[in-house]
Amino acid sequence: MNAVISEIGVEPVTIKAAGDDQDALLALLIRQSYADVARRFAITPQSAPAHPSACTADWIRSDRLEGVRYVVAACGDMLVGCAALKAATAETFYLMRLAVLPLFRRQGIGRRLAQHVCRQARRAGAAEMSVGLIAAQEELAAWYGRLGFEAVARRRFDHLPFEVLLMRRHLGSAKDRHQPLGSGKKSPCP
Repeated sequence: MNAVISEIGVEPVTIKAAGDDQDALLALLIRQSYADVARRFAITPQSAPAHPSACTADWIRSDRLEGVRYVVAACGDMLVGCAALKAATAETFYLMRLAVLPLFRRQGIGRRLAQHVCRQARRAGAAEMSVGLIAAQEELAAWYGRLGFEAVARRRFDHLPFEVLLMRRHLGSAKDRHQPLGSGKKSPCP
């Protein structure tokens, strides 16, 4: 279990489903978490209106209507991170909007969020998880690599001012995916 050191001591970080009433908080968390990336790559709402640094509560509501599930990392009552999971097909799920507030990074929270949604996808029968990121963000690609993701393609999209690196992680065989976690079988999801 990860913990965060605060003014009142060490507090555990819990991962749980985001509440339906947390759309505005999720949008703020995502914007704040991606602000440094936007500055680094000169991304603005005008140059990349679909970048998470421009996230709004309406995006979150729209995502939910499309079946996107959000989870949050909470330290007490404070949200410090989130991630979203979307079924692209029955076999492929997308890891989206993985975000950790800058003050809470490098404490394993992002890893826990990614692992959590990986397990959710696996339980839902997915064979693979995909994620897209700014191709020039080599340190983030290396981080995803340590989580078992492999680069599969680089793409340019008309609505984005940067090249996107697409990465994929295999979640195991169909037989393994339907085994409950902790069933004695080694899970491909850490």
